[in-house]
Amino acid sequence: MNPEIHDFVLYVSKTWGAAYLLVVFILAAVWTYWPSRKGIYDAARQSPLGAEEIQR
Repeated sequence: MNPEIHDFVLYVSKTWGAAYLLVVFILAAVWTYWPSRKGIYDAARQSPLGAEEIQR
């Protein structure tokens, strides 16, 4: 690998890597806690108690 490319990739990962991971975490949390997904999680929460399949 070319040293200039390596230095550039290293610079980008050190400066923007944390910001990228923060954005991914926020998107995952928003997707998980979105109100329309409440029914899926309620069904999953009750699944160990019952024998029926989870309806999506």
